[in-house]
Amino acid sequence: MTAIGRISSLKVTRNTQAGYYLDGGKLGDIFLSRKNAPETCKLGDNLDVFVLHHSDGSLIATTQKPRGQLGDVLPLKVSQVNDTGAFLDWGLDKELLLPYAEHMGEVTAGKTVLVKIYLDKSYRIVASMKLDEFIEDTAAHLQRGQSFVVTVANKTELGFKAVIENEYWGLLYDSDLVRPIRKGEQLTAYVKKVRDDGRVDLSIQPIIAAGGTDISSKIISQLEANNGFLDVGDKSPPEKIYAQFGVSKKIFKQALGRLYKQQRISIEKDGIRLIN
Repeated sequence: MTAIGRISSLKVTRNTQAGYYLDGGKLGDIFLSRKNAPETCKLGDNLDVFVLHHSDGSLIATTQKPRGQLGDVLPLKVSQVNDTGAFLDWGLDKELLLPYAEHMGEVTAGKTVLVKIYLDKSYRIVASMKLDEFIEDTAAHLQRGQSFVVTVANKTELGFKAVIENEYWGLLYDSDLVRPIRKGEQLTAYVKKVRDDGRVDLSIQPIIAAGGTDISSKIISQLEANNGFLDVGDKSPPEKIYAQFGVSKKIFKQALGRLYKQQRISIEKDGIRLIN
């Protein structure tokens, strides 16, 4: 199915001096200029093309690949600002318009802004910085332990808001972060909790669906592989713990506490030791 603002596989149906026409189904014929067509293009070929509007309103196609497609939330750099609005570099010759009505704060050339790509009332592909108008606050259908690639958004008092699957808001708490993150960064996050009101808490550390984040077995395995002793403990720097186990110091200490209560390890001055 052909979609405006998305990459579609379309068949070449006509060859003209100016370029080619592709079968856009219900959208009709879509023009592809020779400049944007493969050198070996011929009738009957199926081409992966991005469909967008020309300045005259007609639909055109390009084999250039944009950095984002319709519906995506992503950071883009402002290339210029004029009377129409800001124009964003998204990998195509035709830059993406960020209308003045969709700005938040100061927007200047060279600045990177986090935007949602959408169709306006005239079916033009444009961008908006007003993410709250597009992103749902709740996602009660998500399950603890599910993983998603999320886009980090604004900083809050508790942590960072993050966009899940370009559609839902989640929250990454400062207390769960094991490394610095930045606005616009894309990373893998896990559903830590879906609250009673449907809002979603996230973690960048894997979550065991039926319980919590537990690395007890990993600690035991490493102890067994190192003659029963590891020079890491509850006093070790967070960076060392993360490098060795991939979790925050808080999660590591919780696992040590469980293993200690189970009398599987002893906690010594310089590290931890396996109890046989």
